[in-house]
Parts: sequence; C-alpha cells; structure tokens
Amino acid sequence: MTDPGSSPDSLQVRRRRWTRWLWIPVLLVALAAAAWWRTHPSDLPTSDRAVTGEIKVGQTLYLGVPAAADPSRTISIDDVDLKVTSSPSQDVEVSLWVCSGGSIGQTTTPERFCEGWHRAPGRDVELGGGDALVLGVRGTQAGTVTVERITVEFGDGLQRGSSRIGAPITVQILG
Repeated sequence: MTDPGSSPDSLQVRRRRWTRWLWIPVLLVALAAAAWWRTHPSDLPTSDRAVTGEIKVGQTLYLGVPAAADPSRTISIDDVDLKVTSSPSQDVEVSLWVCSGGSIGQTTTPERFCEGWHRAPGRDVELGGGDALVLGVRGTQAGTVTVERITVEFGDGLQRGSSRIGAPITVQILG
C-alpha cells in the first residue's frame, strides 16, 4: 500500500518561481546608473584668476576665458548662458566665440590671432589642445560690465550636461 504523502512527485524539490524575475531589478539599476552617467559629465575647468579689461564706448573687447588645460577633451557646445550685470544699467552685447588654432588674452581684432573664428554655440572645442573660448563685450555707454562664470550646455562623447567654465570677467567701458 502506498502512502499518499510519499509519492515520487512529493519528494521533488520545487523551483522557486521568484528567482526567475530577479533580473528585472538588476536591469533597472543598470539602466538608472547608465542614465545618470550620461547626464553627468565631469565639470569643465574654472579659474580663480580675475579677468579685467578696458574698452571705449562702441568698441568690442575680446577676452580669453581662462581655464586650466584639460588635454584630450573635446566638447561640443550646444548652448551658452551668460549672466551679465552693468552699472549703470545699459544695453550690452556679450557673446562667446571659439578661437581655433590660437589664443587671445585681450584684443579688439581677434581674427589675426586665430586660424578659425566662430560663434561658440554649435561648435566643437578642443580644451587644452589649440582651441580657446573668447568672450566679446560691447557697451553703449560708459560704465562697468561684469560677466559671471559662463554656463555651457555641452556634449562630451556620449555624455550631455551643463557646467560653468572660466572666471568672472569685468570690463570698464570708457566714455
């Protein structure tokens, strides 16, 4: 006579069904880590060195944006945010440029110091490798113009993000 509790089927070890679904949380963690990495590139270089310049009303002064050399890093600039204050309040033209194959400290004629001269948004910049970012400032009346560190939205390989670069810049506009 056979005991109903001792049939060959009742002696088998059953598989745990929950372990077959364990890959889902592991995949979700890996996807979250990849998404975080893609939106958090390393910060761009900044400088504590004060940048100042003087220019006459109506002229444009181009100042090199100081940044520590970061060799072998090429970024693609998507957009630029310039925070500008002026005293007295006035209309000020401020723009960011890329000087390819050269560098600029301060000048009113930047083209002669660069092999290539282009507006920064939409351009690739090889930081520490022959390219330089340059800020152009033009005022309509005498006063002081201050530009905070520049915030750049950029791509770095597969990564995309934003970071501040350079140093604060102050330009005295002479009447």
